[in-house]
Amino acid sequence: MMTRKLLIALVPTLFLHAQGTSDQDMDGVPDSIDQCQDTPFLSEVDSSGCPTKALIFPQERHNGSLDIVLGYGYSHDEENIEREEQHVSRLQINYIYNDWIYSANTAYYSASGKRGMLDTIIKVKKRFKPTENFKFSVGAGLKLPTYDFNGNRTDYALYTSAIYYPVSSLSFFGGVNYTFIEDKEVNEPLQNVTAFYLGSGYFFDRDLYMNLSYSYNDTKFSDYHIVHTLSSTLFYQLNEKWYSSLTFSREIDDDEVHNTINLRVGYRLW
Repeated sequence: MMTRKLLIALVPTLFLHAQGTSDQDMDGVPDSIDQCQDTPFLSEVDSSGCPTKALIFPQERHNGSLDIVLGYGYSHDEENIEREEQHVSRLQINYIYNDWIYSANTAYYSASGKRGMLDTIIKVKKRFKPTENFKFSVGAGLKLPTYDFNGNRTDYALYTSAIYYPVSSLSFFGGVNYTFIEDKEVNEPLQNVTAFYLGSGYFFDRDLYMNLSYSYNDTKFSDYHIVHTLSSTLFYQLNEKWYSSLTFSREIDDDEVHNTINLRVGYRLW
């Protein structure tokens, strides 16, 4: 299917160039009459050169949207003997109303004969859109102590994120999170956690998006090293109701192997 779309896009482009007419976004519509001159590669367009449909991320849906997301994650960590291999099942619920985003995320893990709940995270974020191409959000959250270990307490977090579209097919994004650690110190000294990330993504067509990002994370254990991670996410919108994402992450701070793969499938109830 992708090869067919590529040929469809290239054939009229070659013809137009042969006629001395430019078509910079290669959608088959000459720039002189193209009303959307930065159409994502392989997008289906109408006679004016604009995409017939647009990919909309779950967090950018309109008011009154409710999504349920199921996920599976696998991580491999040679440094952590007790959890060298870990499997995680996740459940997330997102609700958007009047540019407010409410989400709840809980997970169940299994590793080296151990299993149980991880902490449950609840977030509230407010979206802002100063311009058509720039969006940002701020919010707060709770990390509820559903993970069973001695000294675990409710933590508090602040979130901020932003995304910029220089053209409709390209995105630059970033964010900063700060978590106030309230856990009781048992064996090791604890600290508040700062994390930030930045990256860029590209829309291949109306259903397919891919990004690459870098993240920096403190750990709540002050004696532990800072974690630097490279991640790539592939987001695919199956239809108006269903969507999926696949993320691969790798820590880049030492010689040990720390890899994580997460697969998520979401369904929009309304």
